[in-house]
Amino acid sequence: MKFFWKLYFSIMTITLICFSVGGAMLIQTSFNNSFERETESVYQENDILVNSLTLELYPYLEELTLKGDTSQERLDLLQSLFSNMIVETFNGSVSFCIRDENGHVVYQNDSFDNDQHLFKKISQNERGYVVLKNKNHYKLLALRNFSLNETNLYFENMRDITEVFLNREEQFRTLFYYTLILLSVSAIVIFVITRWLVSPIKKLSKATMGIADGYAIVPLTVSSEDEIGQLTKDFNMMAKRLEITMKELHEAVERQELFVGNFAHELKTPLTSIIGYGDMLRSKRLNEEEIVNYSHLIVEEGKRLESMSMKLLELVVLKKQDFKLYRISAEVFFQGIEDTVDLLMKENQIQFFTKIEPGELYIEPDLMKTVCLNLLDNARKAVSENGKIYLKGNRLEKGYQFIIKDNGCGMAAEELNKIKEAFYMVDKSRSRSAGGAGLGLALCDQIIKIHQGTIDFESTLGKGTTVTVVIRSKE
Repeated sequence: MKFFWKLYFSIMTITLICFSVGGAMLIQTSFNNSFERETESVYQENDILVNSLTLELYPYLEELTLKGDTSQERLDLLQSLFSNMIVETFNGSVSFCIRDENGHVVYQNDSFDNDQHLFKKISQNERGYVVLKNKNHYKLLALRNFSLNETNLYFENMRDITEVFLNREEQFRTLFYYTLILLSVSAIVIFVITRWLVSPIKKLSKATMGIADGYAIVPLTVSSEDEIGQLTKDFNMMAKRLEITMKELHEAVERQELFVGNFAHELKTPLTSIIGYGDMLRSKRLNEEEIVNYSHLIVEEGKRLESMSMKLLELVVLKKQDFKLYRISAEVFFQGIEDTVDLLMKENQIQFFTKIEPGELYIEPDLMKTVCLNLLDNARKAVSENGKIYLKGNRLEKGYQFIIKDNGCGMAAEELNKIKEAFYMVDKSRSRSAGGAGLGLALCDQIIKIHQGTIDFESTLGKGTTVTVVIRSKE
């Protein structure tokens, strides 16, 4: 069953129960009040009649004392006295009965039913009442005892309360008809209200299905500040985050496809060269100089392929391993870097300047050395003969900063956002001739992320490039 119908029938059921139970309780309360009034009236009537009879028979008490030698004689005398009495109220004649202590009728008027039901039930009590039903008629009987000239008697009067019960039945019938009318009206009103309440949920469901089917994510309008409104806000927030995530996944897939395509292309180039030169060595008669040249080209292309494969392997390994970081003196670390590249810089007639402030590095030494060597190698490839490369280290409040600057060819502004991507090369022909494959900066970026640091590039075409690396200190 749909939520709409569950909510609809639930509200209808609650409405029916509340109205029916509430109405029945009101009717029963009204009936109880009316019954209590009738009971009180019959008790009052009983008291009044007993007092009236006692006063009426008072002049005959002496005669009862003189002539009533026995109980039976007194009862016979009382019976003759009662028979000559007429008891009436403003409501008309009163049905009553006078009994002796054994329940036998001493006197009763014509309208009273000789029934010992009440007497047998409460004969030992001072007062009581009972309701008798005869077909559709209800009678209220009240009984109390009194003493007359040392004779115990019971006075029982009756009151017709059929109207009280008929009123209750009529009220229940009216309640039934009103309930039917209420349900008819409520069915329409509750249907409209339920549909209005469920409408935002239907919109959420439709939007969710749309997302599942791949349709564009459209934010829903928040029309209230209640729980459903909050749910709509949460949905919009979720949809926005999902859209961002899907966009990122799409971009990641595109980058992955581009990576695979570039990798295949980069592998193809050296392999084609190796196969071509190898085929020439195999199929043609070459002189010694040609053989040496072709063999040299095969070796160079093989080294380039090896270098690219190792860097690619390092990229993969970096993403799957955790590395322990150590405290190392900045002066000692960068002195090792300078010793490594100094000879290469001199061979390429490049001026290399260093200025390192004392401080501590919190790094994995081998990985950070890879970063420095890759950045310096890129700077070397970017400058011409008699170019200049600067390595500067600065101590920071919460870490250490080193800067590599060159006066080389530089890069255009639109290329700065792409240089960290694997296989991206600013000048492909120049990079390949120098043995590059576009993996160096991608590798550097991954290593810096492991150190929770940052790497930034500033470059001006024709003037040079500045790379700034910040490494955090140990917390």
